[in-house]
Amino acid sequence: MNRRSFLVLLAFAASCDPQKADWGFDPIDGMKTPPDDPARTCGASVPADASSPRRAACAFASGTHASESLGIDRSVLASLPIEHVIVAMKENRSFDHLLGKLHDRGQPGVEAVPSTYSNPDARGNAVFPAHATTTCLQLDPGHQSEGILRGMNGGKMDGFVQNAAATTASDGAFVMSYYDATDLPFDYWLASTFAVSDRHFAPMPSGTYANRDFLLFGTNDGVVDTGIVYPPPNTPSILQLLMARGRTWRAYSDGAILSGTLDWSAGDPGVRGMQSFYDDLDHGTLPSVAFVDAVDYVEDDHPEADLQRGETWLKSVYDHALKSPQWQRLAIVWTYDEAGGFADHVAPPTACRPLPSKSPFTQLGPRIPFVVISPWAKRNYVSHVVHDHTAITRFIEALFDLPALTERDANSDALLDLFDFSCGRDLSVPPAPSPGTGRCP
Repeated sequence: MNRRSFLVLLAFAASCDPQKADWGFDPIDGMKTPPDDPARTCGASVPADASSPRRAACAFASGTHASESLGIDRSVLASLPIEHVIVAMKENRSFDHLLGKLHDRGQPGVEAVPSTYSNPDARGNAVFPAHATTTCLQLDPGHQSEGILRGMNGGKMDGFVQNAAATTASDGAFVMSYYDATDLPFDYWLASTFAVSDRHFAPMPSGTYANRDFLLFGTNDGVVDTGIVYPPPNTPSILQLLMARGRTWRAYSDGAILSGTLDWSAGDPGVRGMQSFYDDLDHGTLPSVAFVDAVDYVEDDHPEADLQRGETWLKSVYDHALKSPQWQRLAIVWTYDEAGGFADHVAPPTACRPLPSKSPFTQLGPRIPFVVISPWAKRNYVSHVVHDHTAITRFIEALFDLPALTERDANSDALLDLFDFSCGRDLSVPPAPSPGTGRCP
């Protein structure tokens, strides 16, 4: 069963299942977002990261506050001028596939795809990266744990073509395709104008549910492949931590909420449609953290979606954010849940175990695009710091003084090298190009 069929079945089951899990988040609909603190302004000086070796050694335990694991005084973190985080997580594209020409198209600090990189096909012939002929691929390579591990091939990163051939009616060569700025002008503009990471990896080599769970829980909590199980609703989450701290969150989408990861639907606590998201931005009523998802297979970039339509969706998010009264107080994280079986040349490293008794997984999955968009984001900057989605979790924990959920987020980088909070910077941004058109016949 593919993901689309599963989501249809899921929607039907949710509409008639009296045993649907109760996550206990009803109070969120009555909570008010604290007013922005005028004392949180420019001038915060984030010290050099001296704690990285200890985090690499997994020295920090669940419950550790970011001030300790990052070596930054709590007063400094409390002064950072970001009070609203938008997580715009899209679907199933690798870094090389979506932004493989970024090194040549506006961001030379990004690692280029080596000219020698290739994958063998079923006959052993080398397949090299090639410019995609369409922005609406009709093939969806296998991208659960078996397929991703086959593609990674023990770190050789040369099994993606054979995996795609085994899981689609094709020779698999399409997973070596790439796009450039002529195809995706707005995506490339974001990645070259703001702060991009070329070392952001999926939290584990698997599909949507497990990787999105890491963002929410700091662990996959027993979820490996999409559509089999959900984490128990009493699993400690970033959502609970925010509420306990008096901070708010919302999950916005006109499609599957959080891409179906928690079996939520419209009407569940904290869930809103996209018009509510745009209204909140326009009126300056955004919650502390907003999780924003596009419509499945239409705007979310999951094959067979048209990537240029996905660009249009992302530009709408950006345009409303730029005009929002809260623009000076927010950061948008644009990324992908996992690489979707598309090729990437960088071998993923390992990370800390989240919860050894429930999630012993340490192997990261393939690289995915990752851009921070904010007036406080460093301009035309490339981060080479290794991290996964739990770095987003740690960023939220750092901003709102929340304890770590697991060992994984406790030892994660909190993305602060992508920001510059100094005073006197020019916080204006150049005009953005329009999204691409005409590549989907």
